[in-house]
Amino acid sequence: MITTSHRWLGAGLLALGLGLALNTLLGPLFTGRIDYPFTDTVRNETLGLEAVSLVLVAPLAILAGLLALRGHRAAPLVALGPSGYAAYMLVQYVVGPQYPSYQPSVAFHLGLLVLSVALLVGSWAVAGREPAPPLRTRWSVVVLLMTAFVVSRWAPAFAAMPGNERVAAAAPDLTMYWSIFMLDLGFVIPAALAAAVGLFAGARWARAAVFGVVGWFALVPPSVAAMAVVKVVRQDPNASTGDTLVFIVVSAIFWIVAGVLFARLFRREDRAAGAGVDGPERSRVPPPARKGLMHL
Repeated sequence: MITTSHRWLGAGLLALGLGLALNTLLGPLFTGRIDYPFTDTVRNETLGLEAVSLVLVAPLAILAGLLALRGHRAAPLVALGPSGYAAYMLVQYVVGPQYPSYQPSVAFHLGLLVLSVALLVGSWAVAGREPAPPLRTRWSVVVLLMTAFVVSRWAPAFAAMPGNERVAAAAPDLTMYWSIFMLDLGFVIPAALAAAVGLFAGARWARAAVFGVVGWFALVPPSVAAMAVVKVVRQDPNASTGDTLVFIVVSAIFWIVAGVLFARLFRREDRAAGAGVDGPERSRVPPPARKGLMHL
């Protein structure tokens, strides 16, 4: 059933998708109307990031929006990934460049950031009213392995802290570096751990959380892989062929995982099962209640 929430969510997702596409068109990849005061290395990374935003994230946000306008059960769960991606990236667009003067692009990015956060919260709220299909606890292990990959990327930073070593990033890029550090370890990792633990404990809310976390992992590592590829192609002095290959392989694995998970949203039996309960909760639901839930 199409509700007012679905209409607002659909309209917002369409606006986000078009906004992300417009941001790429205005950026250094195309017209250069938005000029970031980055070093050459971060500028190269921005080219890869904006390419992924244009060809992958923006279309996915628009797809989620169209699903929402149709009242499809998958819409809010699909929307969690691009909404979370946009919020994650737009914080860096606003804070990272260290603008020396006021720029119209800051207001544009701030507006997209507010929209993405609102859509992330709205998608979560709608998903809570339309439970996701039951997931086996092995998905907790999958999420933990994804989380471990991100933690491993920051392990050298923690290893360098006791010796008070200098950060390898250039001075103009330090704000970008630390903003990613805070986002990864202050928000992404805790959210992923909560989803894994919640699903293992049989919490129904954790199903949507797993979809959101896996959706995010299907988008952000590919953007990092694209950044690395651009640096290699443009012969950036900070390019690393090894890191590039790692992120390409990891992105492919994460896409496969996401494909397996999200395919369940479009199978009739899993859509029906999503309205019921599973795990430890099933035995506590009396038969009449279970029958009613299955027909929501």
